[in-house]
Amino acid sequence: MRKKGNRTKVKAKRKRINYNVVYFIPSLLTILNLYMGFVSINFAIKGKFQLSGLFIILAAVMDLMDGRTARALRSSTPLGRELDSIADIVSFGVAPSILIYLWALKDFPKLGYFVSFLFLVAGALRLARFNVLAKNGITSKKYFVGLPIPSAAIILTSTVIFFQKPPEWNLFPILLGVIVFLTAFLMISKFKFRSFKDVNLKSKEHYLTLFFFSIALSALAAWPTKTLFFLSYGYAISGPVLAIKEFIKKVEKIEDEKENEQAKQTI
Repeated sequence: MRKKGNRTKVKAKRKRINYNVVYFIPSLLTILNLYMGFVSINFAIKGKFQLSGLFIILAAVMDLMDGRTARALRSSTPLGRELDSIADIVSFGVAPSILIYLWALKDFPKLGYFVSFLFLVAGALRLARFNVLAKNGITSKKYFVGLPIPSAAIILTSTVIFFQKPPEWNLFPILLGVIVFLTAFLMISKFKFRSFKDVNLKSKEHYLTLFFFSIALSALAAWPTKTLFFLSYGYAISGPVLAIKEFIKKVEKIEDEKENEQAKQTI
């Protein structure tokens, strides 16, 4: 009887350990995300901008992994979600704001302070809105509302990595300021951006998805800086393009309805 009782206790203990590990893994990835953001800020202050950008990209990888892991293990918790938001505002709000300011805007303090802080504020608002929508169950599986803050951070980071040094154009700081401003605007906008969470690899169309994914990976392997630059800007443009397409469809639908009404009246 004692042996059976001991075995039961051991099994129960193992279950508790496994249960704790399942919930620990996503949080560990989130903390790694936060750490990458912290390291990025340190490298930016030291003037090592390429390394700073690299760690923001690594933070984005950690952010992608912690969400996927939490959903796969069904270990999402309120604490984990709050921790994820805090890590995101550091890694994708504070870090890229400091990076872009020190890289090319520090000689223009008024413009630099304005757009860099605006980016940070927009990122915080984007995260806050997402948390409120998620809490109320209003989020969509297919689309994000507003440009996600990791994608916005990658836009600034890819710009730094692509150019390496700020081009010696007289208007480049103004152009960069406009880019930062527009990126901040896209975060708080209501433009829809594909989340790709609805991609089902079990469907008949998964071969096409894997094909395009393979092309993107191959391009990243062959031309990492250029591919990251164009992919990040292309994703940012996709939101407004989708909104224009939907607007055109609505206009065409209204015109078709008017034509149908006129046809009925003539009959």
